[in-house]
Amino acid sequence: MKPDPAARGKGPAPHRDRCNAVRRLRWLSVLLGCTCGAGAGAQAPDIYGRYVGELGIAEPAEYVLTEQGQVAFDNYDPDYGDPRQWDDCEPEGIPAILLTLGVATVDFVQMDGTVEMRYERDDAVRVIHMDGAEPPPDQPHTVLGYSRGRWDGDVFVIETSHLAAGVVIAQTSYPMSENAFVVERYWREPGENDLQMEVTVEDPANYAQPVTIGREWVFSPDAPKHPWDCVSLGPRHTDDLDIDELRRRLEAL
Repeated sequence: MKPDPAARGKGPAPHRDRCNAVRRLRWLSVLLGCTCGAGAGAQAPDIYGRYVGELGIAEPAEYVLTEQGQVAFDNYDPDYGDPRQWDDCEPEGIPAILLTLGVATVDFVQMDGTVEMRYERDDAVRVIHMDGAEPPPDQPHTVLGYSRGRWDGDVFVIETSHLAAGVVIAQTSYPMSENAFVVERYWREPGENDLQMEVTVEDPANYAQPVTIGREWVFSPDAPKHPWDCVSLGPRHTDDLDIDELRRRLEAL
């Protein structure tokens, strides 16, 4: 399945259908009391390794904004509000880093009591706590937040809180408050090594219903991973733009 790179936001229909089918089966298993897959006492699937994100993402047909969310949407200009318009090296956060259409390589690494997700983008390292512990009382709000992981059958679930306010997807106007709660689900279709991802943003301040976005991550153990080595070229919007200095920086890259 190869999504159309030019169709951001539409997403491949087969991907949406699979996401919907998995959601229906998951709800049915709950209603019937079914413990399918890797239940209690069973060994969790081995999802560890390197993946490359497909270029297409499956966005909802509509973002149902609250009144507050609509005001935020109308007043946000991605060409000015995006921090990377002012500093190229500003880090990208959750969930935006999961949905970027640029560099999208991630390593799932099993550690002692945690899982690390190591992204090529920003050289970001994200720690997923697997012990179920609540975040500490003084946990700050950051771009990556505080993440806890668990297995729901053969689905790897990550719940993230304490996120910095921003937008759901970079270079869009869809807002996200610092009280947003993000749930990621990763699973494999039978006989496949690729990971399906479903990201749900719960943010009642901005959305009347949760926002769910899908993506596929292709298992790519031999894919190269390059150092980010970010160089900021300065603000995009300034009256003091030094063209000669900008040219020098570009030639030095």
